[in-house]
Amino acid sequence: MKKMKLKKPKRVNFIVFLIIICILFLVVNFLLKKIELNSNELFVKKLLQKSNYYLINENLDTNLTYKLFKFDLKNPITIMDKVFAYEKDIQTFAYIQNNFVDNPRVYIYSTHPNEKYIDNTISYASLILQEKLNSLQVETIVEERSVVEYLEDNNLEFDDSYKATREFLSDKLKIYDFDLIIDLHRDAVNNTTIKINNEEYAKIMFVQNVNYKDNITLANKLNDILNEKYPGITRGIYNKYVDNFNQDLNNNVLLIELGGNTNTFEQVNNSIDALAYSIKELLNEN
Repeated sequence: MKKMKLKKPKRVNFIVFLIIICILFLVVNFLLKKIELNSNELFVKKLLQKSNYYLINENLDTNLTYKLFKFDLKNPITIMDKVFAYEKDIQTFAYIQNNFVDNPRVYIYSTHPNEKYIDNTISYASLILQEKLNSLQVETIVEERSVVEYLEDNNLEFDDSYKATREFLSDKLKIYDFDLIIDLHRDAVNNTTIKINNEEYAKIMFVQNVNYKDNITLANKLNDILNEKYPGITRGIYNKYVDNFNQDLNNNVLLIELGGNTNTFEQVNNSIDALAYSIKELLNEN
């Protein structure tokens, strides 16, 4: 009786698998090295692009990798819009960004995060302002909790939005001692555009409760710095006598109306630049 020869196990498939894993590791490693989370405005744009495709018109290279996999190896940041969705992950991105900040001097939140410009939202503006300030070495964090979710979870209405941000701010003040706290809004008025040095800017306005004198003083200082550097960019300070806008919680709380509903985000972005440089000057003075 002939002895049966045992066949040696084939290792080809296993080797191919290992090669594929190595290639994937190298590609992912390359992509991550190209992403600068602490100063990458493009990352923010791509983060929001998936569910806001109409906001950003960019012609991607129609190379093979993009046609097949919908991301471009020449522009590796495009892989991110396959991972993130807008509504929830605007908070996720803020959380990621905040982890790169050790000693925040500025805290930004938006009581009405869904306020819209012609082609973007105030939530997006808050992330870009954070980016600009961090790039100027003014360490800044953005609120990562969702006002919308807070209202839903607590069976509250839109008019209760300040209850949400009041809790957010109170929690942050237990941890940090901020030099500046910004509640960022978009106004609902026309005629909020001004041309300065052939560039169009969205006008800025401060809304302050007159009962909180330190906050008013701070708003006046920032208003003066902005107008000195960018004449006419602000609409001044709108004094309120009833609503406190959480300004009773801290002496450094400002409510800033950044442009209006008729502004483009290009105009808003120009004003974010102006605001970031002016905030840096304000904090250096204090």
